[in-house]
Amino acid sequence: MKRSWKALLGALCVYLLMLLLLVASESKAPGASIRSLGDALWYSIITLTTVGYGDITPVTPAGRALGLLFALCSVGVLAAMVALGVRLLSGELLPLLRLRLSRARPWYVFATANPQALALAASLRREDESALMLFPADAQDAPADAVRTVLTPERLSRLHGEKGLYFLFMGCGSLGNYARALRCAQMGLYACCMSELSPSRDAPASLHVFSPEDALSRRYWQRFPLAETERRLVLIGSGPAAEMILARALLTNVFPAPRTIEYHCFGFGGEFACLHRELVRSLSAGGDDGDLLVFHEEAWFEDGALLQDADRVILCSKDDEENLRLFEKLRGFCVLRGRVHLRLSERAGDLPAFGCLDETLTAENVLREELDRRAHLLNDIYNRNAAVPHTWQELTPFQRQSNIAAADHLNVKLRILLGSDAQSGDYRLARARFDALDPDTRELYRETEHRRWLRFHRLYNWRAASGRDNALRLHPLLVPYSELSQAEREKDDYAWLLLGELDRDAPAG
Repeated sequence: MKRSWKALLGALCVYLLMLLLLVASESKAPGASIRSLGDALWYSIITLTTVGYGDITPVTPAGRALGLLFALCSVGVLAAMVALGVRLLSGELLPLLRLRLSRARPWYVFATANPQALALAASLRREDESALMLFPADAQDAPADAVRTVLTPERLSRLHGEKGLYFLFMGCGSLGNYARALRCAQMGLYACCMSELSPSRDAPASLHVFSPEDALSRRYWQRFPLAETERRLVLIGSGPAAEMILARALLTNVFPAPRTIEYHCFGFGGEFACLHRELVRSLSAGGDDGDLLVFHEEAWFEDGALLQDADRVILCSKDDEENLRLFEKLRGFCVLRGRVHLRLSERAGDLPAFGCLDETLTAENVLREELDRRAHLLNDIYNRNAAVPHTWQELTPFQRQSNIAAADHLNVKLRILLGSDAQSGDYRLARARFDALDPDTRELYRETEHRRWLRFHRLYNWRAASGRDNALRLHPLLVPYSELSQAEREKDDYAWLLLGELDRDAPAG
């Protein structure tokens, strides 16, 4: 756009110079009709537009030469100037006017118009019809009602009102997305990017990072929580999505004893087992967790009895066609009593599918405002009895993720206290149920929270030790619940107490 302005300015300078030369060569000639700048302007206009009244004509050789140039340029110059003006008007001026008239609306500024960005934009629009979507001026696939603009984040931040301004970087490059979002966040603007990188402790608070696999796994367990009768799960697949669905399941599906869950995985596990060795060790046969995690080396079709006895089979290969083939084989040749879910990137009729972009990349799964609010509240509750309280910004990235994982488990706690028919707004009722628990049941629920906390730390290979060392990932409380003191057990109440405070605003810290 800057080039367009420079080109227009250059053309106007050349035009003005030709007019001045025409006046200089004609004004003192005998019988001349062009004696002022106004006369020259009039002559140039009727010549460029090919009207040619003939009332004003040059009489000197130099004037006629300039007149010839005007005639040769004629409609070409006028058309170019009109096209340039229209381009400037539609590329910056009209969007600028529309933005000024929409300052009270929330703005979502997308850096690209790929399928992921378009899916999120559609989700945002469904949740808030007043939301204004902004895309780059050259984004051919942008929604018809979106504003296409070349304005920089700095200019957009000066134009916007108070309702909410979000910059979203969802291109193909993990590093590029993160770098652009970081620069934006360093200006004090809210920036969200799709990346595999994690923000450092010193990263701006307005920087938010998500991965598609994380959004996929979170959405899956939101949409298909474990029923009370489900005990045995089979996962068939490979790739980051399969590993993230398993990791999210292990962190989410933590229930009071005596309920236990078995996870049987086919097609993946080598890398997962090595990277999360402490968690896998605790969930293996003879481990101290209670649940069971098994990575099978044989092919899935070699254990028909396991498939028949499974309460749920999840097909989570990274390839849609592979999942469809597996689904047809299971449905056609295996006796199944449980549910089957398959991951597909697009909707496919009435198939029991999950993972479509339009249901995965939602505002809550990407921006995670409500989840982050809960995590902030958890930290606030914990600080009330902490010897050295820490604001959210003072927490390490690991500590923040720990609070987010605890907030993720709150919907499970809601179902534990109120049953499978619990509604998302029944938080105060759930808190009242927890307060009314008898001592033995309360101990059971505290143990559940401790197991969940243990799993999160073991996922990142923390180990038990007599003293705490964050650098070596050692913690004295990474022991079975029975080995904790009463005071240490009661600390696990804080995650249940949050249920009665979810309708409050997040603390300023």
